[in-house]
Amino acid sequence: MKTKSIIVVIFLITSFIECNAQNEKNEANFPELKGPYLGQKPPGQTPEVFAPGVISRDDYFEHSAAVFSPDLSEVYWSVKPDGERYFKIYFMKMINGIWAKQQPVSFNGAKDNGNPTFSSDGKKLFFDSGGDIFFVKKEGDTWTKAIKISSVINTTVTESVQSITENGSIYFSRFNPNAKIRGNAHDMYVSKVVNGKYSKPEKLDENINSIEQEYAIFLAPNERYMIIEETKDNRLCEFYISYKMTENNWSKRMLLPIAWGRFPSVSPDEKYLFFMTRDAIYWIDAKFIEELKPKDLR
Repeated sequence: MKTKSIIVVIFLITSFIECNAQNEKNEANFPELKGPYLGQKPPGQTPEVFAPGVISRDDYFEHSAAVFSPDLSEVYWSVKPDGERYFKIYFMKMINGIWAKQQPVSFNGAKDNGNPTFSSDGKKLFFDSGGDIFFVKKEGDTWTKAIKISSVINTTVTESVQSITENGSIYFSRFNPNAKIRGNAHDMYVSKVVNGKYSKPEKLDENINSIEQEYAIFLAPNERYMIIEETKDNRLCEFYISYKMTENNWSKRMLLPIAWGRFPSVSPDEKYLFFMTRDAIYWIDAKFIEELKPKDLR
């Protein structure tokens, strides 16, 4: 018995040493990334993989856009590392002009975690975990523990955060278990802040919740435009843009020049659109936001 115990201890020590050596090797090989957007060369009118080998990796299954803080010093995204069961939110932070190595956030829940979304002032980060929406608050350089959002929004079905506006309104999707067509089972809602509390959610109109399948939307912080992810036949995922005309009226959707994409998110400076595909996180120049805008709204 003593011999077996000694062998087990030796094996554990050896594994620990090898693991540490591999981690040190990975740290040593991590590139020095400086400047805005991890120092990546800006894309043009054709989508390009964002930060290959760093954020878009072969050993990850990415499942969100790359979402930057308003001051562009932090970036968050959702992935499932190879060999793991659930999606986790990862982040990178720029310290003294250099981006630190990616790592999982401290507030990941026990199950799937996704859709990281900043408040417009960067003081809160919203996300969904296990079918509910949570948020964390910034305290100095760290985040608080995750706080579940109001029960007015979180119900017994699945909710997913989409966008947070300057006035605090939260746009989110809610699963509809009674939908006749499963593909149309995700409806988009908005809950506005009234007297410091979230109001009863309102289902968005047919311009957003159409007869097709909408799984995600992105609202500009001032709500002057929205980008809609629409899926046809459970295969083709396309982006459309619509512009706000009056308080409750939006322009006709216009198709964006992207062949396939999910989870749209425009950078805080509105220079780039980030999104995911089947194999990576991409970005593209967002000049189309102004170029496609109807003349009477310019």
